[in-house]
Amino acid sequence: MKKLLQITVNGEVRQALGQPYYSLLDTLRDELHMTGTKKGCDEGDCGACTVLLNGKPVCSCLVLAHAAMMER
Repeated sequence: MKKLLQITVNGEVRQALGQPYYSLLDTLRDELHMTGTKKGCDEGDCGACTVLLNGKPVCSCLVLAHAAMMER
């Protein structure tokens, strides 16, 4: 069952519906249609999906979107 997500992206609050198991990467690309973040290895090795989460670089393919929402 999809749940409502509310996350801040580039200083703007965005909302999306997503499964609890969706990664932050998949939510950004598939639900919010923000394709600047690239999907590379999907294992956290290549760094193509790196985003800043609370000012720290993280591999968005390894972070659940719901966990990122809680990281305010």
